[in-house]
Amino acid sequence: MKGSLLAHALGALARRKARSIALGGGLAFAVALVAAVLFLTESLRAEAERARDAHPDIVVQKLVGGRPTTIPASERAKLGDIPSVREVTPRVWGYIFLPALQGNVTVVGAPRGAAPISVANGVLHSGRDLSPGAHEMIAGVDLAHFLGMLPGDELGLPSADPRAHAMKLVGTFKSSLDLWTADVILCDEDDARALLGLPEGDATDIAVTLANPAEARVVAATIVERLPGARVIERDLLERVYHLSYGRRAGLVLGASIPAILALLVLAWDRASGVGGDERREIAILKAVGWSTGDVLWAKLLESILVGALATALGLLLGYAWVFWLGAPGLRPALVGWSVLYPRASLTPVVDVAQLLGVTVAVLGPFVLLSVVPAWRAATADPLESMRS
Repeated sequence: MKGSLLAHALGALARRKARSIALGGGLAFAVALVAAVLFLTESLRAEAERARDAHPDIVVQKLVGGRPTTIPASERAKLGDIPSVREVTPRVWGYIFLPALQGNVTVVGAPRGAAPISVANGVLHSGRDLSPGAHEMIAGVDLAHFLGMLPGDELGLPSADPRAHAMKLVGTFKSSLDLWTADVILCDEDDARALLGLPEGDATDIAVTLANPAEARVVAATIVERLPGARVIERDLLERVYHLSYGRRAGLVLGASIPAILALLVLAWDRASGVGGDERREIAILKAVGWSTGDVLWAKLLESILVGALATALGLLLGYAWVFWLGAPGLRPALVGWSVLYPRASLTPVVDVAQLLGVTVAVLGPFVLLSVVPAWRAATADPLESMRS
């Protein structure tokens, strides 16, 4: 009997092919949009978690008037003797507006005596490492491609400091964390100071490495006591900020997608508004030849489940392809947050089964219920009256 009901449901869908395709297409589009936002959000959160190990345990910034400023060497010396602090590293970096991009690039000064960037460790993509004092730079692969630069080309970055020189591109680097490295220019620390206008000895911020990362909160409190007015950013706090930021942006994108959700509601309302005349006559004939009300409801239930399940599966597949195969065009910039230079790195697929089940139940459940209610009304009506009307 169940096979007969399924065969009847498939036949009914074939007879009303245009309506089934319209309903399934609308459901699939709405599911694809919601699923793509969820997939992209989870992937970006996973990228933030993968970047966690690259962040220092604590970052210290100095604030003047509520805005970050440079930190002199005299204040950095106050942090070296704090228990559990293993290393205090001053960092020189900043943003420079590049007219060719109509946006900012991130200039990072390589610390003196730092380990070289090599092909062996998978960071240097092409070219060679920096030579001290040679006014050279290494740029991210995406940035070099965007500017059309090849190793040996020179780039003059805007700077009011007379110490600044045009720098020659000697290599490009790439990272598995391209979301954070796409717009980076790495150069000698002296060149970075000249470009950013930083005096000798000053640092943009301080990276603190701990012997025991579990003591980060205690060490952060000690730093605030020794450097009043400093902003102390713990690694775990920074990770939570990324998670909240991506969640907020995902909420904004979903809010902007309200028209698509309204279209889904209109389709559901169409199903709830009642069955058509042909369907009522069909149900009346089924009742007249001996079908029970339960059989009719099961047939309509299977019909709705088939449409809803296929549309939901298609929507999830389209959302997955949109994000992980095509790179989320049109959606990625809204969640990543870059204004000009977008990383081209492929996103790592991260699928939360609970979210998939949530989307499926949220779409399939109401659609099936709204389809069965009018069928029940038609099935409980008098067959003769239904055929006459």
